[in-house]
Amino acid sequence: MRALERIEPVVEEKLAAMGYELYDVKYIQSGSRSVLRIFVDNEQGITVKDCERISHEISVLLDVENFSHTPYTLEVSSPGIDRPLVTEKDFKRVIGKSVRFRIQHSDGKIKTLTGKLIACDNAICTVESGTETTEIPLKTVLSGKIEITFK
Repeated sequence: MRALERIEPVVEEKLAAMGYELYDVKYIQSGSRSVLRIFVDNEQGITVKDCERISHEISVLLDVENFSHTPYTLEVSSPGIDRPLVTEKDFKRVIGKSVRFRIQHSDGKIKTLTGKLIACDNAICTVESGTETTEIPLKTVLSGKIEITFK
């Protein structure tokens, strides 16, 4: 079992106990020094102080779990406002916001649809775009992101 596969559930459990959610983990090997990036989130969003606290706790955990025998840098971050939406949980979190979908239809054609996400249940997202309401099965979604608008 690779070190990342072994440590991910342990990190996820620790974050949950701290009131955070593990969004993603990336381990990038670069020469003699590697980078372990942990992306975290919660309902209130993530502050720099949160990242600092999490970094300290996870660093200790990684040492106890003997994550790596080679030098690495631990980075803790929020996934950011333009994070990709992948799971049903990701989409549920942004209900009420404008979302841009890239969808692949059964005929292979790719279409982009932007609209207000009004629901996401049973692997189907419902989007309002103008006067039209569209149901989008998540299995057809190639990518999804919050549509950022400036006023």
